[in-house]
Order: sequence, then C-alpha cells, then structure tokens
Amino acid sequence: MDFQSKSERKDPFGRHLRLLPLCAFLFSLFFGEPVVAQPSKPGGGPPPAPVEVAPIVEKEVTTSVTLIGTGEAWLETVIASEESGLVSGMLVEEGDRVKKGQPVCEQDSTQLELRIESSRADLAEAQVLQAQADSDLDRQKRLFAINSVSEKAYEDAKFKAEAAQNRVRSLKASLSALEKQLNSRKIRAPITGYVTKRHCLVGQWLGEGQPVVTMVVPDPILFKVPVPERYIPSIKRGDTARVSFDALPGTSFQGKISAVIPRADDASRTFPVRIEISNPEGRIKPGMLGRATLPTGELRKAVLVPKDALVFTATGTAVYTVVDQKAQFIPVRVGAEHGSHIEADGDLKPGSDVVVRGNERLRPGQPVTITRKNP
Repeated sequence: MDFQSKSERKDPFGRHLRLLPLCAFLFSLFFGEPVVAQPSKPGGGPPPAPVEVAPIVEKEVTTSVTLIGTGEAWLETVIASEESGLVSGMLVEEGDRVKKGQPVCEQDSTQLELRIESSRADLAEAQVLQAQADSDLDRQKRLFAINSVSEKAYEDAKFKAEAAQNRVRSLKASLSALEKQLNSRKIRAPITGYVTKRHCLVGQWLGEGQPVVTMVVPDPILFKVPVPERYIPSIKRGDTARVSFDALPGTSFQGKISAVIPRADDASRTFPVRIEISNPEGRIKPGMLGRATLPTGELRKAVLVPKDALVFTATGTAVYTVVDQKAQFIPVRVGAEHGSHIEADGDLKPGSDVVVRGNERLRPGQPVTITRKNP
C-alpha cells in the first residue's frame, strides 16, 4: 500500500529538503559551529599584487650616438720557426688556450743531438789537455825560477797552456750554440692566448721564419667602430662608452675609448675609434658584431626610468605606473643608458612612480599594494 501523499509524489525531493535543518543541527551538535559559505569578492578580479616602485626622473644628460662596430683581439701574432727542420709533432690544436713558454711544435732533432754529443766529447778531451798544459806550465815556471830550464822552454809551456785554454773556451761556445739550437727545435708560445690557426702539419719541412701557428690575446677586447666626422670633435680618449653585442643579448659592457685614429676613410668619411673592454672570461670573441653608444658632448633634458622597470612584450617595450592603486600599462621607446637608468619616451610624468619589482606578472588594471618605494 502506498502511504505517500499527493504532494510528496509530485515533489520527490521535498522530503530530503525538509531534512536539511535537522542534518545541520546534528552536525553542529557533534562537530561545532556549522560551516557558513563566505561571499566572493565583488567583481571576481585578481587580488592586489605586492610591488616595489621607484620614481621617474628628468635631468640633463649627454647626447649619445649608437654605431655598429666589430670586436678585435688586443693582440694577434704569428709564431714562426727559428730554425729549419722537419716537423715531428704538433702539440696544440686550433682553439686551445696556450700559456706563455708552452711548446706548440717540435722539430726533428736527431742529427743535432748527435752533434751535441760529439761536441761534449771534444770538450771533455780539451779540458784534459788544458789540465796537462797548466800542470806543465807550473812545473816550467818553478824550474825557470831557479835557472834550471831555458826561457824558451818556459815560454813554450806558457803558450801551450794558453792555447789549451782558448780551445776549451771555443768548444764551450760551440756546445752552447748547439744546445740553444736544440732548444729552438721546440717552438714555444711567446704570449698567453688562444690558437686560432695552424700553419703546418707533422712531416712537413719548415724553413727558417716560416709560420707555425697564429695566436690571439682576447683580453682586453678592442672594439673598433667607424664614427662619422661630425661626432669626432666631441669624442675624446678616456671617455666611457657602452657596448652591446648581438651574440650576447641582454648584456652590455662598459669600456673606455683608447684611441681616435686621426685618418678618415676616403669613401665613408668616418674615423676609426677603438674602445677597450675588459674581457677576463673571454665571453666576447674577436669578430663579434656589436653596437657602441658614444657620448657626443651635448647636454639635453631627458626622462629616465630605472632599467628594472622595463617590461618586454610581443609588441615592444613598456612600463607599469601606479594610478589609484592600480597598474597602468604604458608603452615606451627606450634610448641611451645612463648607469642604472635608461631614457624612455612615452606618456610618462617625472615624479610619478613606476613598478621595478613584481612587474613580471602584472596585468593592466590589476590592483597593487606598494611594499617599498625606492629612492
């Protein structure tokens, strides 16, 4: 028999809904206060992001120009053979770092070693004859003092001792020359640097003065840039310049102008300027293409923002300012660098704040909380 009422048959869930207050009472009885759902924040947007800010500044800066140039090794040298001979061993490969005095090539020295051995034997024999001559001279000198020998016999002994002494001196000089020649059969690096090219192979005959290897010293790097003549009066030796390289994105190097060559290229009317850059780790390679920012000496006003404020997007460069505790996205065009700041052209007001920390994940209009204001 079906005891359900008509209303229960029409609303099968009604019974369960009427049991909810009872369930809530039992839950609070055994487990404490009932859980109450928290209302969501109006708008449903992201929470405020903690950021650090720094002010936009306006000040006078020196006008600069950016020009393309190429890095060059501080020193490049070709090591040549001192003596003629057959190459018996190449001790370095292209790209190897070589220390000063380290052998880079060996020449065959078999015949030379035999000549040295023979010269040493001749010297030993001559030293024995010299000792005999010195002893005979000493004896003749004592006898001549008591008139037991003639003056001629004494003079002959004296000349013989001198001849033996000269013979020993000559053989020593010859042996020294041969040993020096043997030492030169190992061709050594005159500097510390890198091997960029090998000019000979094992089994090849090297003539005197022929090239063996080419070496470069990449520290410091000399960055050579052609400068138009209109900028030359403003560029002076000792001025600082910043150089960036296409192969090293995101990094710039500070250098000093070491030379302004006073001879223009007839075709381009540019003057070569060399910038010396410290390169202890060898990150900059000779031949790398780069861009140098050179001061031209003219003062002008510019708006500067900290480099950390820059945000790089698919459409260009921008910064975030804070307006009414919200992030405002402002596209900018950047210019020359000035220490920790960089020139920026856009809708920027000097004295306003830009975000320098926490800007990586910001979105336009997102609420922010300023945790620190940098000077």
